[in-house]
Amino acid sequence: MEALNANEQREFAAIMERRQMKDFMTMYSNLVQRCFDDCINDFTSKAVSSKEETCVSRCVDKSLKTSERLGQRFAEQNQAMMQGQMGGK
Repeated sequence: MEALNANEQREFAAIMERRQMKDFMTMYSNLVQRCFDDCINDFTSKAVSSKEETCVSRCVDKSLKTSERLGQRFAEQNQAMMQGQMGGK
């Protein structure tokens, strides 16, 4: 990043922000689709049944916890890799 001038840094940051938003929206859309497909199966009523609501809640909770855990593991692996590179110098 130091090799970029101020304009290039702002442009790069804006590109990264758009990419992160796109990735978030894709993840959110996939989560909604997966939980809907798994949990909503009674189309005879407009209302969501309590069973379906509980299923969706559990589905979302499980997905978010899994995502959080994967993020933690990624951070741990990244930190270990960085420490390995620092120790190898």
